[in-house]
Amino acid sequence: MKKHNLRLLTKLSIIYFLSVILFACGYSFAPRGESIDQRIQKIYVDSFENGTSQAGIENYVRTAFINQLIQSSRFKVASSAESADAIIRGKILNLHTSTVAHLKNDLAAEERATMIMKVVFEDSVNGKTIWSQKEMTDSVDYTLNQDINLLANVRKQALMKLSNDMAEKAFNLMMSGF
Repeated sequence: MKKHNLRLLTKLSIIYFLSVILFACGYSFAPRGESIDQRIQKIYVDSFENGTSQAGIENYVRTAFINQLIQSSRFKVASSAESADAIIRGKILNLHTSTVAHLKNDLAAEERATMIMKVVFEDSVNGKTIWSQKEMTDSVDYTLNQDINLLANVRKQALMKLSNDMAEKAFNLMMSGF
């Protein structure tokens, strides 16, 4: 009976010790905006300025931010800036594509699109900036199809993915208070 109690006590001690280490090391679940004032419930995503030569990229970015808000359990999407508690706005500063890989005949086989943008999340009541990033950068690699007629669609899909990735990255930083 003593051996059984000793084993049980040892197992419980190990579990307790591991639990303390796990929670003491700073591990936590992904933030959901706890650092943001609870008064802020509805967020409007303003049109992003497009400082690039790529027409329509601002629409992909805005849609990606709206989708992040829709997926959030903490916030709702406001239909106008006047009805919003906070506003997300920004500017796409640069969009650059470069060839990453070539085919044997020197045609491009793969490209990389790199986007740099400015994002601001501000309280619409007092105009105070809650979070901002002056030069957020991300890139996406994509394979080019040998059919030149499909090039526009391939690039469009890549730019949409890049927009989604950047919006997710920005939204996670906003929610974590960084």
